[in-house]
Amino acid sequence: MDYEVLTADNFCQWESDVRFHDITYDDMKNGPGLRVVLWVAGCDHHCRECQNPLTWDPDGGAPFTQWEQAEFYEWLLKPWTQGVTFSGGDPLHPVNREPIGRMAKAIKQRNPDKDIWVYTGYVLQASEKGCRLWDQEGNAFEYPYLKYFDVLIDGRFDADQRREDIKNERIPKWRGSSNQRIIDVKKTLESGAVVEWEDLTWKSIM
Repeated sequence: MDYEVLTADNFCQWESDVRFHDITYDDMKNGPGLRVVLWVAGCDHHCRECQNPLTWDPDGGAPFTQWEQAEFYEWLLKPWTQGVTFSGGDPLHPVNREPIGRMAKAIKQRNPDKDIWVYTGYVLQASEKGCRLWDQEGNAFEYPYLKYFDVLIDGRFDADQRREDIKNERIPKWRGSSNQRIIDVKKTLESGAVVEWEDLTWKSIM
């Protein structure tokens, strides 16, 4: 299959509905290798001792305009950038689901060598019938853009679990607390069961 290479010029033809608080470049804390991280606005989970409570308000932050988009994609396309991480806030907050999904689709379809990691407070459940994401009140939704993610880190941050992790000297990598799972999305969709990410053969530029 031939892919159209994604560039800042050919992607930034629309204004994203996403609002964001920050973009970090050459990030090494939110997934493997060097990454671009988009910190979006909007989160309904309100985890106790959240490190980013300012990102809860979906109307906070600033619009992700074509100027920020251009810089974001220019960095993403640098040869040493392994991929993009969407965090926040919650990239799967209702106001973010469609625009984040469209962005993930464009990146994955046009530059499949860039991997996509997504942090969410929702919990993924999988079966042979498909996948759904659940909130703490028991509400669920299906997400058609899930297939464009490589890895999903799911679950709310648990401050008590974090303290237990520190006490037991088992600080979880790429997670705030060990109740959160690092999910291999492709294997999960293929198997109909949640498969946690353990592929040590993944190419890391670092």
